[in-house]
Amino acid sequence: MIRSLWFVVAVVLGLFGVASGETRARAIRRASTVTIDGVLEEAAWATAPRHTGFTQRFPKDGVKANVETHFAVLYDDNAVYVGVWADDPEPDKIRRLLTRRDVDAPADAITIGIDSYHDQRTAYAFQLNAAGVQRDMLMFDDTETDDTWDAVWTGDVSVNATGWCAEFRIPLSQLRYASDGAHEWGFQVIRIVPRTQEQAAWAPWPRSSEETVSKFGIIEGISGLKPARRLELLPYATAGFESMPVADADPLNDPLSARGNIGLDLKYGLGPAFTLSATINPDFGQVEADPSQVNLSANELFFAEKRPFFLEGVDLFKLSMSPTNNGIEGGFYSRRIGAAPPIQADGEYVRSPPSTTIFGAMKLTGKTRGGWSVGLLDAVTGEEVALVDDGMGGRTEPIVSPLTNYAIARVKRDFRSGKTSVGGSLTAVNRALSGTGLEAILHDQAYTGGTQLSHRWDKNAWQFDFNLYGSLVHGSEMAIARTQQSQRHLFQRSDNDHFDPTRTSLTGLGFGGIIGRMGDTKHWRYGVGYDVRTSGYELNDAGFMNGADRSIVFLYGEYHEEKPSDEVLNWHFNADIFTVHILSDTLDSSLNAFESHLSDIGFECNGHVQLVNYWKISQGCNLGNARWATNDMRGGPALRVNNFYNGWIQVDTDSRKSIQAYVFANGGQQPATDTIDGGIEAGLKIQAASNIDIDIGPRYSYRNDALQYVDTAIDDNGLPHYVYARINQATLAMTTRVNWTFSPKLSLQAYAQPFIATGRYRDYKDIDNPAAKQYEDRFTPIDGTDYALVDGTYRVNQNGRYEFARPDFSFGQLRSTVVLRWEYRPGSSVFAIWSHGQTATDDDGRFDFNRNSDNLFSADSEDVVMVKANYWIGF
Repeated sequence: MIRSLWFVVAVVLGLFGVASGETRARAIRRASTVTIDGVLEEAAWATAPRHTGFTQRFPKDGVKANVETHFAVLYDDNAVYVGVWADDPEPDKIRRLLTRRDVDAPADAITIGIDSYHDQRTAYAFQLNAAGVQRDMLMFDDTETDDTWDAVWTGDVSVNATGWCAEFRIPLSQLRYASDGAHEWGFQVIRIVPRTQEQAAWAPWPRSSEETVSKFGIIEGISGLKPARRLELLPYATAGFESMPVADADPLNDPLSARGNIGLDLKYGLGPAFTLSATINPDFGQVEADPSQVNLSANELFFAEKRPFFLEGVDLFKLSMSPTNNGIEGGFYSRRIGAAPPIQADGEYVRSPPSTTIFGAMKLTGKTRGGWSVGLLDAVTGEEVALVDDGMGGRTEPIVSPLTNYAIARVKRDFRSGKTSVGGSLTAVNRALSGTGLEAILHDQAYTGGTQLSHRWDKNAWQFDFNLYGSLVHGSEMAIARTQQSQRHLFQRSDNDHFDPTRTSLTGLGFGGIIGRMGDTKHWRYGVGYDVRTSGYELNDAGFMNGADRSIVFLYGEYHEEKPSDEVLNWHFNADIFTVHILSDTLDSSLNAFESHLSDIGFECNGHVQLVNYWKISQGCNLGNARWATNDMRGGPALRVNNFYNGWIQVDTDSRKSIQAYVFANGGQQPATDTIDGGIEAGLKIQAASNIDIDIGPRYSYRNDALQYVDTAIDDNGLPHYVYARINQATLAMTTRVNWTFSPKLSLQAYAQPFIATGRYRDYKDIDNPAAKQYEDRFTPIDGTDYALVDGTYRVNQNGRYEFARPDFSFGQLRSTVVLRWEYRPGSSVFAIWSHGQTATDDDGRFDFNRNSDNLFSADSEDVVMVKANYWIGF
């Protein structure tokens, strides 16, 4: 699917300006009535000072804008009003695309940014496109963005003979500001003209800069504001039914059942700078389904957060572990809250909750005039019980999830106008395990504490970022033993055994950072980064991480050219080299101390060029001098691995056109094992009408891997056998989205993804010499008369008798959602939702499109039909 990035480009990359204070505008108090209709003909607008002087960022950096734009700012005790006059010599070519709210569409648009804290780090952005569609987002840490943030505000547009106008009314209740007599706020206005791709801003900016909010201009003249009374209530109610496939003899589950719920979201302003948000019995029925995936690794899959309550305020609760601040691993992973129960009950018939009930959640967020940012979050999920029938009338009710409290706290202090910041964070998870039967599985307590430092200097060209976290988990001996043996730790490995079955707690430390010339530069960026984690480091009660006990060091370099030429608009190339060391291992005593801990050396590169016809070409490569895979054998000794090479390329067509497309292709090889993989993905975005857009995204991938883990089988003598095989795996998926917008307040959205994945195994191997330098010496083939397939189980008589299940699989899944959304008044909406699903599985691992698709579309369906209504009440 093509991701049009107009709004993000405009705000994240576009709102760069000269140093704050060099570009100024003046607001005046509203003296007469203003009607929000986009016409801008009232007397109040006629007397307001108009401001102009817009300059381009793209395509020609720093030159005067090709079309004139003017704006004026009014205010009263309740709101800020912004009027924008966007001249256009060809008004019939203004692109007026009608989409649902918050969709990033390639339409003519005006975006305003307000840094009401005036901390040069945090801002609120509001956008209107030429069809009157609203979009808003929160900006934080100067360059980061949260486009899931929603505010309640009004705006309208009009098109006339000289261009078009946009009119905004932003309630003061949606902003945060200090209680000053006179205010100076950071301010920015951005204009997008999609048919020429021109991006122009009132406060100019260098395209080479990584800064955003700190480049805003200033709006002055605002005074005498009373603290806004900020109380918002959003009660909701849902009703509908659920249809599920159920076995005829199942006494516990009904094929058709009613569903309904009520709940409340609340926001209350604590002074001018802080907001208390709470949710009671939240509902997430309109959230789009997670994409289908097949996971053949032992690592947990990561799914992005989509629930509005947990997305809001992400600026304060983003506790990243990555030196580049963009990884999925971090100290807080909100999908833990309300997740599926950690235990799946077993029995002939089972009725089990699909998720844990969130009784309630609360957040306190805000920022003081002195630069202190505070974020507190607390959520309580209830004890969940399954109902199990043994098929003979006997029933039990095992507890599958305990009563749990999640607490997250973050405080941060900005210095030097936000160029330096220091923060601290704490997370705590407490479970009521007594008498639940879950004491052997879960931690009763889990805590993390961390500190974060960010420092920029030399006109923001240089930066230094540092994160430090410590962790402590506590539980029964069996629970902590389970953690030690998990894929993240593998303390039981025979070549590095430090497993202790008597422990009742586990502690660890992690730290990472980057230092370099990574900011506002004309051409070159470079730096060095690191990520270190001790063996006992554990975040997965409140956060997300895939591995501990490692040290990564990398060197990074980039060259970028933003000045257009006759053939190229812009281009850049970056590369890095990295090493991965295992902190606690001695993998091969014959190697020196450095090499005995070295598991990987790699080189990565990426390049991007945008041509004058606005097509884009991107490429990348990854060359790995791999040494050891310490977790591949799922607790067995480290496995020596071989070098690999892969690369990718992507081509995007002109995003100004009504039909846009991209093609992505990748491929890789490991020559020593004759392993190959590759795939192709395409996307087509069709603007079928000004109010209808269609996204179609097929993808296909193939993997022929000689060393796919199958099982650890124990033979008659109690000895382990690590079974591997060559897998031929194929995956085919098609993602389709259709958006039909009837008005800026009424829209229909449809999503569907049929997904097929198959895996066929052959050439089975018993890895009995994993440290051998030659690939063929690491295993004994399982072949000939030494094994046989009996009733879905392979029985082996080779260096001992053992068996393992046939691993071949075919998996098909269809997930689709249709949502009708009507915003019948500002902040209040009605949703009608139909969610449909089908799943088909078997043990025939061959990829056969006709057979696989027939199985999928003939499978029993799961359907949920719901209506949800909420009503926004603001005081």
